[in-house]
Order: sequence, then C-alpha cells, then structure tokens
Amino acid sequence: MLDDYRLFTTQLVVLWAMLNPIGLLPLFLGATTTLSASQRRRAACFSIVIAFGILTIFALAGPMLLHAMGISRRSFQIAGGMIVFVFALNMVLGDAPASPFKTEKGDSAMSVAVHPLATPIIAGPGAMLTIVLLMDNNRDTVLQQALTIVALAAVLAVMLGVFLLSETLRRLIGANGANLIRRIMGLLLAALAVNMVLSAVALWLRLPEI
Repeated sequence: MLDDYRLFTTQLVVLWAMLNPIGLLPLFLGATTTLSASQRRRAACFSIVIAFGILTIFALAGPMLLHAMGISRRSFQIAGGMIVFVFALNMVLGDAPASPFKTEKGDSAMSVAVHPLATPIIAGPGAMLTIVLLMDNNRDTVLQQALTIVALAAVLAVMLGVFLLSETLRRLIGANGANLIRRIMGLLLAALAVNMVLSAVALWLRLPEI
C-alpha cells in the first residue's frame, strides 16, 4: 500500500511538471481570444476531455507498440528521459511562450478545443512521451497502471480549473509569477528526467536501483 502511494505521488509530480497547468495559461488565453466567455468555458471542458482521451490511448497502446517494434523498455526510457530533459531545459532557460496559434473569429468552441488546445498545447509530444514512460516502468499490476491514469486525470482536472479561472489567475499571478512557476517546474522535470536515465542505466548494468 505504501509503495502504491509513493508510486501515485511520483506519477502526480511528473505529470504536473510536464503538463504544467499554470504555464499553459498564456497559451490558453492566446488560443481563445476570439471566443466569448461561455465559448471559452466550453472550449476548456472539451479540450481537457479530448486531451485525456488522447493521452490515455498513448498510455495503453504505447508499451504494446514498443514491444511489437522490439524496442526495450530501458532503451526507450533512456531516449525518452533525454528528450524530456531537453523539454525541461527549455522551460528553465527559454523565454516565456507566446501563443503561436491563431484562431479566427468564426471558429467554434469545439474546433478550438480540438486544435490547438487538446493537441498540441495539452497533449503534445512531451506529454505523450511522458505518459508512455510512466506506463512502461516495469510494473505488472493493473492497480499500479491505473494509478497513472488517475494521476493524469487529477492533473487535467486542476488544469481545467486553471482554464476556467484563466482571467482571474492572470490578474492574480501576472506574467512574472507564471514565468517563475514555469522555471521551477522545468527544474523539477529536469531532475526527474535525469533520474529516468540513471535508473535505466542502473538496470542495464545491474547496479542497485536508483
């Protein structure tokens, strides 16, 4: 039971750092500038549901796809950890993201929810890679894998709250506050990415678990 609690906590921290709900606030506001308040709320709800579906599919199908392609878990964990580290480094050292996604005035809430919100803003390459890594972390029980999905749902639920309160949070936190949170999450994610790589190398060399 204690191991399951630790596992869930780890999954929650990793997914929070990668998905970064507060850090996505400027992108959400930029992508929904042409929508009314009610349309923005609908777009937020739709985008979270769609992103959850996309990431759940990757979580369930990813490990099977790796097995079918003959890619070992350790190889994928090392490669994935390195890529996640690059994402994290960009969060720490890069400039605050400005939304590159343009929406037209006639766009519906559903169309904006699908693209760009659900993908690539929420369920982007980094999130897809991370969820596959978490589901393929040498765990056998259905409960342990279900904990990853629950952790994903929890983070996305918080993200929905952030999106629904986007205007209030923008005034409360400000650009500097959001930028600081993004850098802290990036630093945490970088440490977790290094741990992914070191754990895989330790298993490969048959060293004590890190």
